[in-house]
Amino acid sequence: MTGWFDLIVVVTILSLLAALVLGQLRWLRVAQRVQYLPGEVTRIERLWLARRPLSLLWWALAITAALLGYLSVPWSVPIGAWLVVLAPLIASLSPWRMPLTGVTKPVAWTGRLIRVAVVSSVLLAAIAIASMWWLGPAGALAPVILNALVMDLSIWVLWPVERALQKPYLKNAQDKLHRVDPQIVAITGSYGKTTAKGYTAHILGAKYQTMASPASFNNLMGLSRSINDTLAPGTEVFVAEMGMNQEGRIRELSTWFPPYISAITVVGEAHYERLGSHQAIFRAKAEITENASVVVLPVDQPELVQLADTCRSRGTIVVTVSAQGHEADVSIDPESGTVRYGDSDPQDITVPILAHGINMAVALGIAWALDVPAEAALKQLNSLPVAAHRSEVSYSERGVAIIDDTYNSNPPGALRAVEGAKALAEERGGKFFVVTPGMVELGALQRKRNRELGEAIRTAGGICFAVGLTNRQALVEGAGEQAQVFLTRDDAVGAVLQEAGESDVILYENDLPDHYP
Repeated sequence: MTGWFDLIVVVTILSLLAALVLGQLRWLRVAQRVQYLPGEVTRIERLWLARRPLSLLWWALAITAALLGYLSVPWSVPIGAWLVVLAPLIASLSPWRMPLTGVTKPVAWTGRLIRVAVVSSVLLAAIAIASMWWLGPAGALAPVILNALVMDLSIWVLWPVERALQKPYLKNAQDKLHRVDPQIVAITGSYGKTTAKGYTAHILGAKYQTMASPASFNNLMGLSRSINDTLAPGTEVFVAEMGMNQEGRIRELSTWFPPYISAITVVGEAHYERLGSHQAIFRAKAEITENASVVVLPVDQPELVQLADTCRSRGTIVVTVSAQGHEADVSIDPESGTVRYGDSDPQDITVPILAHGINMAVALGIAWALDVPAEAALKQLNSLPVAAHRSEVSYSERGVAIIDDTYNSNPPGALRAVEGAKALAEERGGKFFVVTPGMVELGALQRKRNRELGEAIRTAGGICFAVGLTNRQALVEGAGEQAQVFLTRDDAVGAVLQEAGESDVILYENDLPDHYP
């Protein structure tokens, strides 16, 4: 019996190792995609368990197998022993159909990912030893089920280590800023900050040598890399996008890279998942004003009007802007299609299709604060850049108009994109289709906002192609009977390209990475 038991222990350990390798491949990839934020790996796991209930069935079967095997000790019949051996492998099937390797973006085996892999492996080994000591071979199931939780724990344990490792890069970036000595313009917002950053750099280019942080490099290491790798001597203005995932993040960014001018585009719902309330989002965004000499704030939101008063009370220069025609230092009137820039008379402007007026207003407010002449600033509006995957319009070989609005969708922007697709379809005399997985990171508001998006598509006369499982039910509830559902984006794209005619319009609204179900 001892020899038989020893054999089962060895085979169970091999089964456990195989199951843990599969789990590590999944969760290390997720950890990297969620930017190593503690708690995010288990959040994604919960989402998969909710959207694919079969995942829970595999866990239930694995636990049942382990218990039956445990209760059958000593194993007089081989079946009890083999149930114990199979339990970890059965559990490794959950989350069901979650990819092991990246499809939309491959795993990059960076030093940080390797450190997380080592620490999580050590913790999993400790759990395996303890559980198997207590429960025998049946205890091998515990580390498999706890894999995602252990990954989050490893990220949390390594957080101070990673901060220490980052400091030399941050110090190099600070030193380079001191040498080049540009004026720093920092922009944040629940949405629109990347577009506003591009507009600002473009308009300031009429007077200054300007550089903007690339893409969405908006966290501590992203901005450090931007400065270390691309900030050139002679740069007069550096435009930095500043993002956040919790209170204190923007304060930290502003401390390392103090802005001369800071600006907020809008306070919205994009961070409800992590911050939990509109007030918390506002506080986190308002941190960008604390170290600035000049702040640029829209007066279209009451809380930003109050923030402007707070900034004035502490001696900060405030430049007000509006995208709704309100009285401000820079005001865009969407009704008349004019802009008032400082003391200048209202000037007619041509707003690009699907443009975000508040982003233009903020960019012009920054230009006004830096004394860019009205004529030069307004002339730049005729050639504003279009950020990649933000309302880019192209045409297929058959002439179908395709609007690519796949980057980081938000509720107001998605509704504007639907209206834009409808207008373009009416202009072309065709129908329009919306391919979307919906929007995420909206917390308790997510279901409601995705249902509203589906309703907007239906009301506008469009057809919704809902992708994936994350928001499928909410989108279909709103979009009605005409909605079509697809498991992957590739399936939806193939179907819509087959259905759309040469006068039709396809809107690709948002795209989720493949660690979402």
